[in-house]
Amino acid sequence: MPFRGFFILWLFALPPFSSHAAGERRVEGEVLVVFKPGLAADGARRALGRRALALDRHFGKVSRHCGRVAGLVRAGALGTDLLIERLKADPGVETVEPNYLRQRFASVPNDVEFGKLWGLRNTGQTVDGVTGTSGVDANFLPAWRLARRAPFSEVVVGVVDSGVDLGHPDLAANLWTNPGEIAGNGIDDDGNGYTDDVNGYDFAGGSALVSDSDGHGTHVAGTVAAVGKNSAGVIGVGYRAKIVALKAENANGNLSSAAIIEAYDYAIGLKQAGVNVVALNASFGGTSTSMAELLAIEALRDNGIVLCAAAGNDGTNNNTLPVYPASYTTSNIISVAALTQTNTLASFSNYGSTSVDLAAPGVNILSTKPRNLVSTLSSVTAGSTTYASQTLEYAGTTPPAGISGTIHACGIGNPGDFPPAVAGNIALIQRGTLFFSQKVANAMSAGAVAAIIYDNTAASLSAGGWTLGAGTWIPAVQVTQASGLAILAGLPGSGTVANSRDEALTYQFLDGTSMATPHVAGAVAFAAMNFPSDTMAQRIARITGNVTPVPALAGLMASGGRLNLLKMIDTEGDGLPDWWETGEFGDLSRTAAGDEDADGFSNLDEFLAATDPGDAASRLAFSAISVVEDGAQTHLDLAFPSVEDTGYRVEWSGTLEAGSWLPLGAPLTGTGGLLQVRDTDALNAAPRRFYRLGLLAE
Repeated sequence: MPFRGFFILWLFALPPFSSHAAGERRVEGEVLVVFKPGLAADGARRALGRRALALDRHFGKVSRHCGRVAGLVRAGALGTDLLIERLKADPGVETVEPNYLRQRFASVPNDVEFGKLWGLRNTGQTVDGVTGTSGVDANFLPAWRLARRAPFSEVVVGVVDSGVDLGHPDLAANLWTNPGEIAGNGIDDDGNGYTDDVNGYDFAGGSALVSDSDGHGTHVAGTVAAVGKNSAGVIGVGYRAKIVALKAENANGNLSSAAIIEAYDYAIGLKQAGVNVVALNASFGGTSTSMAELLAIEALRDNGIVLCAAAGNDGTNNNTLPVYPASYTTSNIISVAALTQTNTLASFSNYGSTSVDLAAPGVNILSTKPRNLVSTLSSVTAGSTTYASQTLEYAGTTPPAGISGTIHACGIGNPGDFPPAVAGNIALIQRGTLFFSQKVANAMSAGAVAAIIYDNTAASLSAGGWTLGAGTWIPAVQVTQASGLAILAGLPGSGTVANSRDEALTYQFLDGTSMATPHVAGAVAFAAMNFPSDTMAQRIARITGNVTPVPALAGLMASGGRLNLLKMIDTEGDGLPDWWETGEFGDLSRTAAGDEDADGFSNLDEFLAATDPGDAASRLAFSAISVVEDGAQTHLDLAFPSVEDTGYRVEWSGTLEAGSWLPLGAPLTGTGGLLQVRDTDALNAAPRRFYRLGLLAE
């Protein structure tokens, strides 16, 4: 590794909103209604009341923004078509349309292979059986090398999807947390209309439980902002951003327009409350337009929120066969196609010379998978006998060897059934009367570290069906009635509960424009971190106007290219980040090799070392040298301030002659604080020693 030396609202005309595309799925008996301007919410409710109808959901922030009441009306007994016919006749109604079901744009998993993030760095490696083309990536590493250093303002991306695994070790640290909400107290502490929305909300189910049952949303979230540099799993494009889970998928795997719009409405509320929501990821779509949806997207626009939308997976031209929301022409939408690792448009990807903006990696994309979709290996040992068991869904896990302790009989799990001695030990509980979650919650309250629940019938063990529901739980497993009674007969006694999961399996490969889109949502976050004063329009232009041209994409999308993070941050390609260059010099006229203060350090060196390029006295240097006595040995400690993720090397020489410099220890990586190197021979083996400190080139 080389040594660098020292050193604002409008409406767009669309097809009639009361019509829908043939075959487009919808929620029967539900419609989205937009009332005419001037009719207040009370007036809208009275108008509906005259037809024995009600406003089931009111999209309040969208309504205030567009000056019209918009919401969901539900009347299952009438049916959608009759409901539309009746409401169209109301003089106060502007538009009425079905509550469409949008589909996600992804395929099923095909493999799991750790670390194959070709979309971020493509060296021509083989990923999931496909050999890539070197350089066909988003220039992730060189772009982040030029990124603004912490501290910077928090940047938040909303994932409108199937939910997010909040406890995934590669996501948990990057979840947005609502500072005004107290988890689990059943109170809307911040008064925003949503109870316990600590990390987001489920707009399909109407609760704060945003757990992901099919993996799509968790995969998307990982590509946007999986935790970086944690020696585990994957890394997100915008790995220093925060994720807010905006669950819009119901138990049947459908995303309704109403749930999606409410998620948009919620995100607008966050932005208006001061949360820096810069983008929403919309990896879903359908062929029908919706006035209510368009109004909501315009409200996102006028609140500075970019909507990154998947172009679709039909292999068709969106110019002639539009897919929404990607095909709305609202200025805050970035429509994304899928690129292969050999620099071609994916065979399934939609395209459009005027309707799709750019392509991003969307084939063989490895990202996070919900832990509850990864099976665990469980067992129960009591005394010298091991019993077969099954994990309860969402139960906590153990190390492979399990958790050991004394097993205590705890009845059916009522609060009074737990003896004091169960604290720090294992609870044996019989099935019956209480929900499993109540039993285990009571065990946790009593201090138990694990729970064994035995059946109250002679049924065999069967996977699934026994669930705790999403949450944080101790390890809990089920055993048969016979096993439970045998364990009970041997008490008191010691035992072990094992419920382990291979964490390497909590990642999966997926294909789709669903997978391409979060690369762009992460890029919006990356742009917002580095250029916080940019307007939304400038941020979008920074992404769509600085792509890598791809011949295979020419004429297929507006930009004709693929996502390029490096070009976004260094538009001139001069090796210096635009944010730093304009901040230090007021323009983009300098070069990386220039030396404005003639101190022997190039502008790039000054950037990497976080020194002042206009002050010759500001340079990379040791800040402290101290002598340390350690018994008979005397050491010399050399300390210097470091920049996070920058590489350093300390060298020594006894003569200062060319070629005489030797490394003092291994290269070091900056932490943002002081780094220290120790020379154990400095005062013992040589009459004199010289030291120099330098930067490592990439």
